[in-house]
Amino acid sequence: MADYPSRVGAKTIATVDVSPFTTEAKRLPDSERLKAGQALVEALHDLGFVRVTGHGIKKAEIREALAWTKSLFDLPNEDKMKAPHPPGPMPHRGYSGIGREKVYSQAEVKAHDSAGNNIGQELRKITDFKESYEIGSEHDPVQQNIWLPDDVLPNFRNYMSALYEKLAGVSLILLEAIGIGLGLNGEEHAALTRLISEHHCQLRLLHYPHITKNKLQNDLIARLPSHTDWGTFTMLSQDDRGGLELQEPQSGEYLHAEPEEGTFILNTGDMLQRFTNDYFISPLHRVSVPDPDAVLETGIPARYSIPFFVVPEFSHTIATLSRFTTAETPAKYEPVRFDEYGSLISKYQYAEE
Repeated sequence: MADYPSRVGAKTIATVDVSPFTTEAKRLPDSERLKAGQALVEALHDLGFVRVTGHGIKKAEIREALAWTKSLFDLPNEDKMKAPHPPGPMPHRGYSGIGREKVYSQAEVKAHDSAGNNIGQELRKITDFKESYEIGSEHDPVQQNIWLPDDVLPNFRNYMSALYEKLAGVSLILLEAIGIGLGLNGEEHAALTRLISEHHCQLRLLHYPHITKNKLQNDLIARLPSHTDWGTFTMLSQDDRGGLELQEPQSGEYLHAEPEEGTFILNTGDMLQRFTNDYFISPLHRVSVPDPDAVLETGIPARYSIPFFVVPEFSHTIATLSRFTTAETPAKYEPVRFDEYGSLISKYQYAEE
């Protein structure tokens, strides 16, 4: 049972079935693939996020992944710290305890910078009450994984490595659907496929611990503040507690992404926004903390989620595709190398030690 009801408004989060693109459905006619791709593109163009079904990952597999995530975070802190996240934002691998990482929007950075504030200190005045574990491909030459010893959580490494590969496969299916839905030609589609590197994506395990009503009333805390994702797109699985909110671009209001078992929430990231010259928007999203006065005496329960961040090669330069520019709507963004953009965006993610 979700702890947050869906907000009623002019917009709803669309659900798109991408099963015409899965391996089992390859024999379906091309018209079915076109229809599914166009529906996916329409939904992402409208809101920047969509609920996806038919992606090829079974409900039982998602439940199992969430169970592994809970098992990880149920470990004693001294065991979790056997795979510590290094100082600084890179390499973004291993375990980060509560309050270690800070998520923020670029609007916050600009506001503090304009006011002459110490940006890092100001951002950290409110603690992100979450813990996380970052995993990448076992074949990533830039960021090597940081694993727990196998005797701490047996088979965790094997399971999560296999899960990474499955989700990387789903990301390729979704990108193919987007390309077909946009009607890209061969050269354009090749440019689109370069927005994914199977070796550089990121599998993230997240735990938002239980928060007492007293803590909500007396401490300055957040769960996950408003931000955009700076990759190509993100696929999210969440437990039945919900809590994810996505900003509707036109009104600025946040919509609750109420959980539905077996679905992913897909949201576009900064790279796809730049690639399409804002045809797709990288939407703000958050995991909010409710008004303490509206919370039961028992507080708010723990929440678990698994986002998979799809990104290009670190050395890849992302430029706007020419089909999205005209004399009236010139390119809004200069070409940018992904690693340089990421370094700028994540500058204050981890405090200096």
